[in-house]
Amino acid sequence: MIRKLLQTAFAGTAAVGITGVLSPVVSALSLRDAKDADGVLVLWARSLLASAGVRHEAVGVENVPTDTHVVFVSNHQSHYDALVNFAHIRKHTRYVAKAELFRIPLFGPALRRAGNIPVERTGGAGDRARLSEAVTALRERVSVLFFAEGTRSTDGRLRPFKKGAATLAIQAGVPVVPLAVSGTRLILPKGGRAVQWGQRVALVVGKPIPTQGLTMQDRDALTRQLEDAVAELYAEACKRSGDTP
Repeated sequence: MIRKLLQTAFAGTAAVGITGVLSPVVSALSLRDAKDADGVLVLWARSLLASAGVRHEAVGVENVPTDTHVVFVSNHQSHYDALVNFAHIRKHTRYVAKAELFRIPLFGPALRRAGNIPVERTGGAGDRARLSEAVTALRERVSVLFFAEGTRSTDGRLRPFKKGAATLAIQAGVPVVPLAVSGTRLILPKGGRAVQWGQRVALVVGKPIPTQGLTMQDRDALTRQLEDAVAELYAEACKRSGDTP
């Protein structure tokens, strides 16, 4: 019990300290070009994973196209999911994330200046406007990652996917890359306070799914295809991480 408390205290203190130091750096580098902050984000991610004793691996990263921007679609288990993605995916990528994160001092402004996209998850006019802006960004300068379930899974089971990722990819005319992460839910469960030290985490990246020629009438079918692809990748990720929901 004491050991867990010490590990949690260390991970929490390290997370606050590292984020507090690197967030202003990300903000400053992003003033000229958001790409300039990518290396710092990798350092941030790997440092926080190390501070929680996370053992992580990634397979299939060679499936990520190098000649075009993409929409990444992932399951969602933990706040550590983004860290695993930043640590392994070497592509200029930003997130569609809940607006509450952008209100955190230092961290929130860094998220915004780095080019991440805040949404209220209400489906209102504000969210539609931001996603419309993301279409232009996708075509011109950055890949975008969606946690398609919309919220973290509490039990590790996949939830139905929302249609935002398919909509964005079709509108931008870019491929969708499915991926799955497993093991992160055990590090810090939703609603939990104690960090579980030394967890194994696996990220599995699938082959890109083209959207050329698709219209908005194909949005539902593409969403179902993405659900099936992520489910298959998730099964492999679970085997690698040792987590069985």
